[in-house]
Amino acid sequence: MKNYEVGLTLSGGGARGYAHIGVLKAMEEFKIKPNIVSGTSMGAIIGSLIANGYTSEEIIDFAQHPNYLKIFDFKGFKLGLSTHKRVRSILNELLPDDFESLKLPLRISATNLSKAQLEVFSSGPLIDAVLASISIPVIFKPVEIKGNFYADGGLVQNLPADSIRDECKTLIGSHVNHIPLNVEISNTFKIIDRCIRIAIFNTVQSQIKLCDIFIDPLKGGQFDVLNFKAVKELVDLGYNSAIKEIKNKYLNRN
Repeated sequence: MKNYEVGLTLSGGGARGYAHIGVLKAMEEFKIKPNIVSGTSMGAIIGSLIANGYTSEEIIDFAQHPNYLKIFDFKGFKLGLSTHKRVRSILNELLPDDFESLKLPLRISATNLSKAQLEVFSSGPLIDAVLASISIPVIFKPVEIKGNFYADGGLVQNLPADSIRDECKTLIGSHVNHIPLNVEISNTFKIIDRCIRIAIFNTVQSQIKLCDIFIDPLKGGQFDVLNFKAVKELVDLGYNSAIKEIKNKYLNRN
């Protein structure tokens, strides 16, 4: 049963997830309000902020604040041993404790490592679900919830469209992991990033087909997943791409 008019689903993508803020900004200009949100990894963070009622300008302010959305500080980290202490502290300032306290219904996807399957959180403790969804392998420790261990939701499904498809009449998908061709692969991290993006590409294809409007900024793939300084550039990319797709597809539908 489609209880909501507009759904918004947000992919993972590290710093490239800032483009989601631009998508929200474009929606605000056209007075398109999401009634239900889903997200994975960085999309889970941005999605949680949207579900908590923050505007695009407020989220941009967070992203530019040195203590907030620049949450991934890897200076001196040991592979697989980084904790979520800093991230948890920031999220505790910006979000409520549970899903039920959000202003909009939210679905967060994570990979259940224990059961080797996708799992969608929609109720109960919110911060733990977000942390589970952003737990990038070899960078963050898996998050334990009720005896199961969880990692980044993008491993199984990087655009969680089907978690809300049946609940909304119009589904807008924002994807920030476009894979550019002929890129320079000059160091270990770039090789890992390239391999991960290719590995999750097929999981996105089936989800794209579920979206009525699909926003995929082509130039977003040129940004490093850890380039958290490129807030304005990435927001602008998401905004410009969303404006185009909304004009071409959403306005013509209504």
